[in-house]
Amino acid sequence: MQSFEELKQQKNDTDNFLLRLETVLGYISSVSFLALIFVASYIEMPVFTRIILIVLGSVIFTVGISNAIKIEQTVGYYECGICGHKYAPTYRSVLFATHIGRTRYLKCPHCEKKSWNKKVLTK
Repeated sequence: MQSFEELKQQKNDTDNFLLRLETVLGYISSVSFLALIFVASYIEMPVFTRIILIVLGSVIFTVGISNAIKIEQTVGYYECGICGHKYAPTYRSVLFATHIGRTRYLKCPHCEKKSWNKKVLTK
């Protein structure tokens, strides 16, 4: 039977892995999107093929980024920059929040004020 500390460390390791996966997923989907758009723009091909490449790139980008945001929303917590309260925001609020890396401009449910909230793994 695992101790509480071992379980806590295992969760922390899993969360770190998921956040690295989120970064890789975001980069891969963005690079794939850009590559397909450039190929469709600059290589001579039929119009129908261009449309297929643009649609495929858009689908890859949308699915990849939405899954990356879902990972960021579910792993860990955000810490309010004003009151220090740690909370898990909704997917919608994470999706539409202004961000710099993993710091997002969110409204804290505790103090009801908007501020820059940092991503933290433990409560």
